Amino acid sequence: MDDMKPAVLPISLIVVSDYLSADGDGELRQSLQAYLYDRAGVPAEIIVMLPAESTFSYSSGPGEPSVVLVTHDSDESSQLKDAALPYCHQPLIAVVEADCLPQPGWMATLHKTLDDNPTVAAVSGRTSYGDGSMMKRVMSLLDRGFIECRDRRGKVIHVSSNGAIYRHALLERYRFRPGQGPFVSAHIRQDAMNEDNVEFAVDPRAVSIHAYDGLGFIWDVRRNKGYQFALMKLRKRRDRSRLGLAVSAVMASFRENHRTIDAVGDQFCRPSDRPLLWLMMLAVRVPEFVGALAAADPVAFKASTRYR
Repeated sequence: MDDMKPAVLPISLIVVSDYLSADGDGELRQSLQAYLYDRAGVPAEIIVMLPAESTFSYSSGPGEPSVVLVTHDSDESSQLKDAALPYCHQPLIAVVEADCLPQPGWMATLHKTLDDNPTVAAVSGRTSYGDGSMMKRVMSLLDRGFIECRDRRGKVIHVSSNGAIYRHALLERYRFRPGQGPFVSAHIRQDAMNEDNVEFAVDPRAVSIHAYDGLGFIWDVRRNKGYQFALMKLRKRRDRSRLGLAVSAVMASFRENHRTIDAVGDQFCRPSDRPLLWLMMLAVRVPEFVGALAAADPVAFKASTRYR
């Protein structure tokens, strides 16, 4: 039984990097290895999307799924994801980011969820920083847990930008908007899908461990969250004062976190984590406020963040 090859799933896997980490090529290589050697099931093909200046290289081994490296003239992760679609030949497309390491069975678990639910157009797994420390558990909940929240009718209203499987036609129909940054572009597309009542699912058994680089990384994440909520509010009303916009954006993020804690807090955190959880609920508002203030100058904000 140990010599049996894993099942080849009818999935095209798109891999991109959305964060300028110190060892981006190493993360990408590690991610590819995890997908190529998952005994529960492997994708039929892998498309690695790279910005034009990338020097990354990879050669498929004997019997491995095809790995195609494609460069594109945009450094935006959202545009790289869309540019990969012409290279995808399978009915399902998994879209992942290189700094999220899938745990064994990630792809097979989400594939079965889609297979068992024909009306579902996309299914997300759980993204976590791991549970090795109190801070990682708390920030997994605050930064990543919202994917598992539902609306008042019990409908899943988010699809993960760093680890999900889609039906091919859905991605062809809903493209990202260029020049928005990864957080804002994902939010705009999500709203469009929700307006059209696209059906999503989430399966927390499929786990990806997101890279965690400490408080500096968290600062950048939360600045992007503040910037995201500010830009989304400006889309609805342009005549806001800069200060009023920042306060409104931070409150929107606070409410999202509060809903997440109510919905899935016990799944991410232990009772002993609660004091740190509420401390971080307040602390993250500072970088969010800074990010929201930057909404008036998108060019300067992009230059200041490691997200692409």
